[in-house]
Amino acid sequence: MSTQTTTVGRPGGVDWRRAEFVLTALALLGFLTLPIRITTIYSGLPAHPLFVHVPVILIPTTIVAAIVFMVRRDWFSRYGIALALVSIVAMSSIFLTMQAGAALRAALNLQGPAAQLISEHSHAAHVLAIVYVAFTAVLIVTFAAQRISGGMPTGLAIVDRPLEHPATFATLWVLLVVLALGGAYMTFRTGDLGAKAVWQGRLQAAHHERDGRPEGPGGPARISPY
Repeated sequence: MSTQTTTVGRPGGVDWRRAEFVLTALALLGFLTLPIRITTIYSGLPAHPLFVHVPVILIPTTIVAAIVFMVRRDWFSRYGIALALVSIVAMSSIFLTMQAGAALRAALNLQGPAAQLISEHSHAAHVLAIVYVAFTAVLIVTFAAQRISGGMPTGLAIVDRPLEHPATFATLWVLLVVLALGGAYMTFRTGDLGAKAVWQGRLQAAHHERDGRPEGPGGPARISPY
């Protein structure tokens, strides 16, 4: 039984089709969306307000799931691949949303308080992207460490040796939780600044329209919601 366990636990070659390697390759491919800038979707509608719904939904979902899976490690073993895949999609959606936001910012050419809020919103989005890229990377490595330390080595010594120790998995677990909490905060921060910028922009548009269109006999001038 001992010999059989050793044979199974220490494969002779590297299986590059293992989930850890496939997920790493997919994560690297996700960076291909970084330079893509989509300005509009259809009928001239800006892409940013539509794209933003994807990270807004997926980031909190993956963060909550990661924290839950760290408590229920059997769930992490079972659903870790799915969680990593969703995290990769969320990471790519951040890149697309940021680029679409940069295009919208250039097109609007805002001034005053709204422009300042947009600048802070953009900076927060960049910080969020960095934190979430780190979260996705640590998530994949943590998944690999759990499998390797549990007796399922990849056969690649440079990967197996540092990840086979239980202490390494515990360290990654703590780091993943810290990044999850940081990602949650930056998601809230980025969204809050974006909402304030939209509201400030509407107020400025309303004031400009009111100044340019005085009230008539029919009542106050109509205030555009855009």
